[in-house]
Amino acid sequence: MMKKLLKLKKNGEILLSEIEDASSFFKRFMGLMYRREMGEEHGLLLTPCNEIHTFGMRFDIDTIAMSKEGEVLFIDRAVPPRKARKKVKGGYMMLELCSGVSDKLGISVGDKLEFCE
Repeated sequence: MMKKLLKLKKNGEILLSEIEDASSFFKRFMGLMYRREMGEEHGLLLTPCNEIHTFGMRFDIDTIAMSKEGEVLFIDRAVPPRKARKKVKGGYMMLELCSGVSDKLGISVGDKLEFCE
């Protein structure tokens, strides 16, 4: 089965073009578990989702919690493997990126992010 890839946009500008859509139960359940790495140009969008864990992961990630409208509610940077995070109030989707990428892209709380094919 092919992965559905999305583009991440902020203010109309494409920031990343290889965001994997994890909107099915199985894709959300598997997430990034057991993957050896994730490139800085990649990400994983979990929908619906308002909390994550990093059990079974092998690398640190940045997580970005967003509302249904794409407003950034919370950013958790450099989350190490084997951690659980609390639910984010009002959260509807989570974007997982390679550690450090949220800062490199200039993503901040309050930003509005969009995802498109």
